Amino acid sequence: MLIALSFSLTGRNGAESNSFRDIVLQFNTYNGYGNNLYIDNVLTGIQADFDIMATSIINIPYDTNYSIKNSGSDTVSPVVSVANVGRSILLESDSALVYLYINGGYYFDSAYLPGMNPGQSAELELNPLIYTIGMPLYLKAYIKYNVDTARLNDTLRQYSIYLPGYERKVMFEEFTSNSSPACANNNQELNNFINNNFQNVCAIKYHLGHMLPDSFYMSNPAQNDERARYYFAQSVPYSVVDGIKKINIPYGDSINLYVPYFQRLSQGTPVNMTLTDERISGDSIKASINLNVISSLQNGNYKLRIAAVERYVFSEAANGERNFYDVFRRAYPDSAGIEISLNKGSYSYQYTYLRESNWVDSMIYTIAFIQNDDTKEILNCAKGRNEVYQRAYSSKRPVGRGSDYLGSYYESKIYDPLLLPADSIQSNLNVEIFEAYFPPVGWKVFNRDGNVTFSQFNGANGPTIGGSKSVIMAFFDYPAIGQKDSMYSKRYISLLHVDTLRFDYAYAQYGADYIDSLIVKISTDGGESFPAEIFRKGGFNLRTAPQTTSFFIPQNSTQWRSFKSPLSNFVNAENEFQILPEKFTLLQNYPNPFNPVTRIKYEIPYKEFVSLKVYDLLGQEIKTLVSGIKDAGMHEESFDGSSLSSGVYFYKIETQGFTDSKRMILIK
Repeated sequence: MLIALSFSLTGRNGAESNSFRDIVLQFNTYNGYGNNLYIDNVLTGIQADFDIMATSIINIPYDTNYSIKNSGSDTVSPVVSVANVGRSILLESDSALVYLYINGGYYFDSAYLPGMNPGQSAELELNPLIYTIGMPLYLKAYIKYNVDTARLNDTLRQYSIYLPGYERKVMFEEFTSNSSPACANNNQELNNFINNNFQNVCAIKYHLGHMLPDSFYMSNPAQNDERARYYFAQSVPYSVVDGIKKINIPYGDSINLYVPYFQRLSQGTPVNMTLTDERISGDSIKASINLNVISSLQNGNYKLRIAAVERYVFSEAANGERNFYDVFRRAYPDSAGIEISLNKGSYSYQYTYLRESNWVDSMIYTIAFIQNDDTKEILNCAKGRNEVYQRAYSSKRPVGRGSDYLGSYYESKIYDPLLLPADSIQSNLNVEIFEAYFPPVGWKVFNRDGNVTFSQFNGANGPTIGGSKSVIMAFFDYPAIGQKDSMYSKRYISLLHVDTLRFDYAYAQYGADYIDSLIVKISTDGGESFPAEIFRKGGFNLRTAPQTTSFFIPQNSTQWRSFKSPLSNFVNAENEFQILPEKFTLLQNYPNPFNPVTRIKYEIPYKEFVSLKVYDLLGQEIKTLVSGIKDAGMHEESFDGSSLSSGVYFYKIETQGFTDSKRMILIK
């Protein structure tokens, strides 16, 4: 897995400038199936003494959204995230406020900021906003803090719109095995959850034959495997919500199930679905599916998928399980589904399939769902059964639906950070802390294979600025070695060549054979080319935490590292790059043969401990030329053989993960 983080620098109006630069960051990843990498708190600029920043509007997504209502009005209580990105403490008595201004005064509210240490962030809930479905919302959140010395980042602007939509059912898909002890430990809790929320949930359990033979898998191995490959499910249990949200285990922790459930339940969908099953003569079932598309959809590759599911099966399994719910039986007409065009309008589909002899007729029902293969997001689902059959244990949390469920979670939460290290130059600070919707406003993700890519992770936060979220590349779950994904930032404007680039990262190795790398590059042509690297670490050198074969989540600040460097280290005042090598290289000495002095050059792509020694033909050490930390770049050492006899000698370079040697000849 290779990660490339690139910086694009251009001047105003597209021209190069010696005084100011606009930076665009590009993260490129190449998967090596190692362990997870986290990125957080991407900063450009220099810290001011007093600087409070409006970072995001947490619960109003930018751009196009869909309401759970198809007309009228709806209500949301806006939650504004702010951060103290300055060097000084914000006291609660400092009369600092955050304002939210929408549609030229249609809505206006404010809240006093709590006291915050440098690097702390807070989330403040404002009074409810009542808006009309389909009405564009032009939001402006800004800070009033009289002593703020960096005004450029005080204001956050956002465009949002809620188009007419419908309430959704939430799709849960699990990959399981009746020979897996881990599945036995988790599946009862998932079954309880689905049974207790059956009216709002569609569920399919795909069985895999990863361990001992699984009878449910053996009855349809091809289609179970096809669906597993679609999600790159390589372990069990593995569950995903609406195609895009992976569920963490254990399922016994109700937060792992209810948080993604409520998040999706609260989001409207432009497609309403109904499904009716009809038993027809003989042993067939006819599924009638009706779709009503109320709002135009964004571009995508939409498929209607139909599956026969068995609600309950009693079976003695090798892992001790006996009760199996929502067992996947077969997909129709196949796993690829039916291509559909979802322009506004009403559509009807019918599909008749054979009830196979080993299926219990009273337990078989149909599930249909619409999935965008470009993103894997499921827009909605429907099913031909509403009877639970065997209700399990009572719900651990109340079941409900609302357009603003997040509001109750966000009352004045304050997150603690580590202090930012000092910088020498004062300038505007641009910060992305990844606490709101992902990707952030102006950021883009390019996912070439439609599988694992950059996503937001709730439960790990970089140390520079407080919070609870970061960006993850979940390579632990991504066996497609060599796949490339890209993430592009918004443009950061008006940076000086003396400004600082900084980001937090966390990584643990899975094993020595899974070499993952992080590369940082700079471009001056708008991202067309990236000739210079400023950061490159791989495998052991990239690690920030101990090696683990478990799904890596950084547990505390000691498992993170922060990269920081002035832009002037890589671009001079004339906007010229200092080109850094792409890899470790030991060059042939010159002159060779030599008498008595020769020069030895080597290149290192990032700051690293280097050992460079000279040996004779017997392997005895003659001289140590280098033993210490060296900066990235080209280095040259001189070797004087005046005291040596003519003959063949070797020089050898060693770094963490790289070793090379070359022969040189001394002739007197």
